[in-house]
Amino acid sequence: MKRVCAFLLIFCTLMMISPVGVYKSEAAVAFKDVPSDSWYYTHVKYVTEDPRQLMVGYAGNFGPLDNLTVEQFIKITVAAAGRSVTVPQGQYWGDVYTPIGLELGFVLPGEFTDYKRSITRAEMSRIIVRALPSITGEKDISYDVNVIKSKMVDYDSIPSNLRDYVCKCYQLGILVGGSDKKFNPNGTLTRASAAAVIHNMLDPTVRTPVVVEEASEMWSDAEFEAYLRSSDGTFINVTPISKIENRKIYWRSTTGAPILIPETNNPGVNDLVYNMAKIVAYHTIKTKGYLTMSYVDDPIRSFYSLRYYVSKGMTAVNNYGDIALRIYTDPIKSWTAEKYFPGQQKGLSSYWWAFGSLKSTGDIVGYEPGMDRNMFHWTMPRYEEIIKQVAMVVYGPTQGLAFYDYVIQECDKWYVIDKEYSAQFIGTKPEMGVEVIYHYPDSIPQPQFWTSRPEVRK
Repeated sequence: MKRVCAFLLIFCTLMMISPVGVYKSEAAVAFKDVPSDSWYYTHVKYVTEDPRQLMVGYAGNFGPLDNLTVEQFIKITVAAAGRSVTVPQGQYWGDVYTPIGLELGFVLPGEFTDYKRSITRAEMSRIIVRALPSITGEKDISYDVNVIKSKMVDYDSIPSNLRDYVCKCYQLGILVGGSDKKFNPNGTLTRASAAAVIHNMLDPTVRTPVVVEEASEMWSDAEFEAYLRSSDGTFINVTPISKIENRKIYWRSTTGAPILIPETNNPGVNDLVYNMAKIVAYHTIKTKGYLTMSYVDDPIRSFYSLRYYVSKGMTAVNNYGDIALRIYTDPIKSWTAEKYFPGQQKGLSSYWWAFGSLKSTGDIVGYEPGMDRNMFHWTMPRYEEIIKQVAMVVYGPTQGLAFYDYVIQECDKWYVIDKEYSAQFIGTKPEMGVEVIYHYPDSIPQPQFWTSRPEVRK
């Protein structure tokens, strides 16, 4: 009888302890309350399979609809920072982790009077920003408050002492708002939502950072999606698109069924594609160009393809597009590297870019053959802007700008030097955070660049 009572006492104690306690993680697929088709499945799987045991389950459940508490999030950030903690037998885990969070500076004395209450989204931002230097090395995060205000309709409801932290998290794409443009700073988070935030916090490659340039002009998600659904094909070919749901573009498979791009080797690629498509579609209409996108679901080599043309008529002249980007589902060996730099490619390429005419008829005024080509600007700002914004989404704001500068510089040379132009490069450019492969002339008569996927988009 005593043994039964002792067992019941232990069981009840375990049930009372937070699901983010210090017990061994269960695989996400084992949780009875985490369906494989739920939006949070990937995030729960990520945080529960992390060896640091960031979030765990209890009695076969994860508790996705339960609220996350202050002490639970302190425990998560302490573990994420690599701090090894042993909870003495019989001691409450929260009483061990909270002092460590104070010691590390993730929380300051007096900021919370109740560590067992639910944490708000704004309070979570503050802890995240303080913990990032220890977790990802990110610090000195810059943002344009006016851009964020234009994207966040409830900015004024953020407590004044937390606004800087919220803006930094929002800028990085760690904690963002919904399609209604509300951040909901004083709202709490379910464990499912918290898993998504923690995934973003730890893995910068799955984030969707704010793109500053022209962000205040950019159309909303609803406007973008409404246009695609009603497009008559004048500016955008929407035939390859099956449907759009929850900021995801589903593509028509070879069988006609809607499919998403697999994320196994490129986590967050569907979010990345959505944001790129939104940006390029906006500029396509603005410049009266033409855009076609597709996902090639091929058992040998599958990839997402984006091709922008300065005009619809250019589709009959250029098979590749004036701004073209492929994202390979499985990274590959660059055929440019194999041909011109055999054995020198150190990694694999996830992205392939090609650039054609970045000007329209009538843009170059006064030029005649034989004149000094250096006297004219051969790439127009309206097309340069598209490359810049897409590169910032793909590589991150800083690395994207570095890639953009490199590409535009080479495209300018291509135009100015004309038939005598040649260039080659293979190697890692630290300012871009990726391996770059470039050789001109190559297999197509326009500049093309291969790059790896950045480990961190920044």
